[in-house]
Amino acid sequence: MLGLSIDSIFAHKVFDLALGGLWFPLLADFHPKGAVADLYGIMTDRGITKRACFLVDKEGKVKLAEVYEKGLPDIAGLAAKAKSL
Repeated sequence: MLGLSIDSIFAHKVFDLALGGLWFPLLADFHPKGAVADLYGIMTDRGITKRACFLVDKEGKVKLAEVYEKGLPDIAGLAAKAKSL
């Protein structure tokens, strides 16, 4: 499972601490800004990204994509989905 945003790794650290520590990595799509987010379809026309989490298998295939309009990801729910795949 990976999280992705166009924020810097420093912003990710603050996000991680605010949630009490994440057990999955957060990817910083910082430069060039939004290149990966655009490939995953979460870059908006306003130059920001939607909040999303992706479950990726060992072969690099996306098994589950969760996009959040508001709020934070449900970590327990994502973990349960990952175990069911």
